[in-house]
Amino acid sequence: MPVKTGMRRVAVLTTGVALAVGGCSAGTDDGGDSGKPAASASKSASKSAGPDRALVKWADQMCEATELFETMKTDSANEVKEITDPPGDALVPPEATAYGYLSGTSTSFDEVVRELGRVRPSGIATADRLHETLAKEVERVQPEVSGLADSFGLEDSVDRAERLGKLIQSLKMPEPDLTAVVAKEPDLQAAYRTAPNCAPPKPLPKAADGTDTSACKDGTCEILVTKQTNIAVAAWNLRVSLTETKATVRNNDPEGATGEFTLAPGGTGTFGSGGDLLTVHAVAVNEDGAVLKFT
Repeated sequence: MPVKTGMRRVAVLTTGVALAVGGCSAGTDDGGDSGKPAASASKSASKSAGPDRALVKWADQMCEATELFETMKTDSANEVKEITDPPGDALVPPEATAYGYLSGTSTSFDEVVRELGRVRPSGIATADRLHETLAKEVERVQPEVSGLADSFGLEDSVDRAERLGKLIQSLKMPEPDLTAVVAKEPDLQAAYRTAPNCAPPKPLPKAADGTDTSACKDGTCEILVTKQTNIAVAAWNLRVSLTETKATVRNNDPEGATGEFTLAPGGTGTFGSGGDLLTVHAVAVNEDGAVLKFT
């Protein structure tokens, strides 16, 4: 086998020389135009190659990680506010809400750590510096986050939630951030435009009834909610509140009972009373609001 490999190399080299000689000869006969098609083909191949796959993967993973990072901070701030300044008609005590916050925020934090851990060097100094700095920033608070979230018991859950909230808010996105880094690197720009997780968020779909909550009086509607809103759906009196990623629907039913559930995009919840049911489906939820369908 080694002998065959050697022979193949010689054959290729010999052919190369023959082509080179032939090329010179053709150039003399045809005025040197024979080089143009090769150059043109080379340019076409370069254009069709598209962005570097490794850079596309890097951009995709960093977009996912930074989005999770920012969403964690936003949701944490909103949830801590509800714990420390609960509404007067809150259904559960702050201690229970805080306990849920500790668990949920710990999970979100772990997702950020996991996504950052998947990112491999891009070979672009500024890009890799951003990743390394953000990873170190998250690692800085990881032991304390784990300690606060892993403790059991409701008695000190509000205090732990406040401390965890401050810890999460202390996390800072390095400068220059991802958008700024991408803007100065042409190769990374091309990869960024191709990476699925870097695509701008899709706008909310059009709600069949727009923002007209009165359309819900008959018990069936699809509306856009952009802020905390009270909605009468048939005999149900609902209150909808929002974060960038979730919609919380609270019910004060006709019999005087109360209940609530929180929906992520695509989620569905149901209230029941006296044999009647009301189903709420979160068609879409983002930073601009939520499209909810009531049936």
